[in-house]
Amino acid sequence: MSDTPAIEFRDVSLRFISADGHATVALRNFSMSVARGEFVAIVGPTGCGKSTTLNMVTGLLRPTVGEVKVMGQPVRGIDPRIGFVFQADAVFPWRSVLENVAAGPMFRGQSKKDAHELATDWIQRVGLGKFGGHYPHQLSGGMRKRVALAQTFINSPEILLMDEPF
Repeated sequence: MSDTPAIEFRDVSLRFISADGHATVALRNFSMSVARGEFVAIVGPTGCGKSTTLNMVTGLLRPTVGEVKVMGQPVRGIDPRIGFVFQADAVFPWRSVLENVAAGPMFRGQSKKDAHELATDWIQRVGLGKFGGHYPHQLSGGMRKRVALAQTFINSPEILLMDEPF
């Protein structure tokens, strides 16, 4: 296994500037290294920068100062090796459970047939085998979270990020 960290923050700071020019510091001088295969939990009070940190790993945010690296390379945008389960489930309300879970592989060019087979397997794995034809509004919050997990796992991410998934 490589000694290169899976995720690395080097003296990262991030501040948001409001429309009226007010600066809010979300993260200041943050450094952290996560080894490949390591399980890490970031715990802290509301507003301390946990979600901001995850959003920088995914490429959804860029630091104001410092550097974020994934597998030794600077983060420059969305990385398909990263799976992200958001705080709020990101399911498509107009798609069934099966169609939601199959969406990722289909967006990546997999045939509908193959994507549906793989999605069916993941739907079973998360305990929703009887709900493949249901729509998000027909599911409990916990069931929608499991759909979101299946949506993420189906893409076989090398790095899995979860922002308050439960």
